[in-house]
Amino acid sequence: MDQVSHPASADEVSISEDRPTSRRLPSRFFYALTILLMLVIILQVLCISTLKFQFRAVSAELNRADESLSLVKLRLNSFVAKDPDYQGAKIAVAWDAFQHQGVITAQNLPVAPSGYNYQLWVLDPGALAPFNAGVIHNEKSTNFKVQALSTVDPGFAISLEPAGNSSQPTGSILFAVEPGQ
Repeated sequence: MDQVSHPASADEVSISEDRPTSRRLPSRFFYALTILLMLVIILQVLCISTLKFQFRAVSAELNRADESLSLVKLRLNSFVAKDPDYQGAKIAVAWDAFQHQGVITAQNLPVAPSGYNYQLWVLDPGALAPFNAGVIHNEKSTNFKVQALSTVDPGFAISLEPAGNSSQPTGSILFAVEPGQ
């Protein structure tokens, strides 16, 4: 026998249309979305790493430029002998006000008497006392560094002190450069 199909009634059609249909997205879609998000994150990390590298390179270049500019900012002075016995000595100082450090060189400086040495002082007009910048050695360059000062143009003095490293000058000033010169 032939099977005859009957068309569905109108009630049956409306009932089936009212039922919500659940559509599930294929799992491949979620995998693809996950991979896409991972790629975006990886690209962001690479961009950040590149920016950090570029930042370090620019910072290093700025430091090199700042160091080369510091040579332009150096203040060079020759000391004036305050004692006639030291007129033949040649003493010069190179001062970097921004790093609070300098170099002093001495030529023809007589040997200090036994039990004494030459000591460098930095003169800050805003300070109560000179800053100890260390002992000077004959015929050698001596590097020195002091704490922050109230001026970018301090003075400098050299005195003859008992051997060691005095905290305050006790001997007479043999050489000087006035502040601001």
